[in-house]
Amino acid sequence: MKGLGMEELYELISYFHEAEFEYKGTTYMLQPEFDENDIYLVIWDCTPNAAKCIAKHKVTDKSAIPFSVIDSVLSEKCFDGKSFMEIEADILVTTVY
Repeated sequence: MKGLGMEELYELISYFHEAEFEYKGTTYMLQPEFDENDIYLVIWDCTPNAAKCIAKHKVTDKSAIPFSVIDSVLSEKCFDGKSFMEIEADILVTTVY
């Protein structure tokens, strides 16, 4: 992964930060998503006019996102049958919020 190390990514995401990244010319967002009662960690494909959630796991701890939840989301095979972990070398983290 370029732009950020995995350890730093986990640490930032665990404290509810968001990370925008690129893979094969497409922009994605790894972020916590809040609804009325629940928190989810999600990956969004940010393709214009076709944005969609491609991975989603519920967060039960409202004080921090457990590394196990981050592992689950990053292990989803949502990038043409591959997980974030499998394509990590080809990812460019462009922004952290």
